[in-house]
Amino acid sequence: MNKAILLYSGGIDSTYLLYELLVETVGSGRQERNNPVDEVVCLSFNYGQPHADRELGAAKRITDKLGVEHLFEKLDFPFLRQDMAGGDPVVPNRNMIFISVAGAIAKFRGFNLIFIGCTQSDYGVFPDCRPSFLRTADETLMGAVGVNLISPLVGMKKSDIVGVGRKKHGIDWGETWSCYAGGDEPCGECLACRERDACMD
Repeated sequence: MNKAILLYSGGIDSTYLLYELLVETVGSGRQERNNPVDEVVCLSFNYGQPHADRELGAAKRITDKLGVEHLFEKLDFPFLRQDMAGGDPVVPNRNMIFISVAGAIAKFRGFNLIFIGCTQSDYGVFPDCRPSFLRTADETLMGAVGVNLISPLVGMKKSDIVGVGRKKHGIDWGETWSCYAGGDEPCGECLACRERDACMD
């Protein structure tokens, strides 16, 4: 039995991946997949990001709507807190920290898979979204706790995800949150906003 933790931000990539995993768990085509998933739990982090309330709020509303178990963990590391909207959007080693915590939770709960929604659109900016990093992280995780890290979106661009998600799953992208700023409305200027605007028709 494959039981998975999905690193979930409530943004475009992880929301698309959540819908894909739910197709695997309940859809008629699940037996045709290489790694069918029998159970999925979402895991979100509050690490002091300025947009935590909006990001985690969106994530909770989506998982509540879909009836998916959702875990929230708080990471009290000062070095993770930075202005991702007005400064450098790269939080050093953020994904490795998330993956490590998810690995411990997966081991404790008897889960054997962790999914992460890194995409081709992330390569240029985020070192911990690149295939070489993800392969190494998978090997490390398997060696440490016997859990596989799976990143099925690494060959997809965000624009493709938006189109496929809307057509295949009917995803309402307005329910997701991408902005790195902490305002009530998207700032329209940060990297996440610019990427989001560029792929929305």
